[in-house]
Amino acid sequence: MAGLFGHADWLACFESLGLGGLTRNLVANCVVEHDDGQVLRLRLDPALSAMRADIHIERTQQALAEHGVVRRLVVEEGVLPEQIETPRLQAERLAAERHAEAVAALRRDPNVQKLEQAFGARLIESTVKPAEARAGS
Repeated sequence: MAGLFGHADWLACFESLGLGGLTRNLVANCVVEHDDGQVLRLRLDPALSAMRADIHIERTQQALAEHGVVRRLVVEEGVLPEQIETPRLQAERLAAERHAEAVAALRRDPNVQKLEQAFGARLIESTVKPAEARAGS
């Protein structure tokens, strides 16, 4: 990767890193703090400090290297800036947006509207699953 690795890069590549389990959960709660081209520093939500282990950092460093971000990875605990999304928060926001779009699409559907009018049916929004989420389940 040419240039320094910033937080927008972190969010953009996170899903493609192929991390799973505890490693994924740990680093999904990190933000990029600094990259000097040699060392990439991530800041971890202090609430998850008990999960911090060298194996997770090594796995993440390897996954980043496979994506062209060859750096020594340092994960430090610290309060996360409120205005910056972690990959976990981004995923939650995007899932909520997909859910809202699916609910809105059903509300606009003439067949759903006919069922509501003819039978007093009602849409239970909590049961709506966007097509992408259902396909992976």
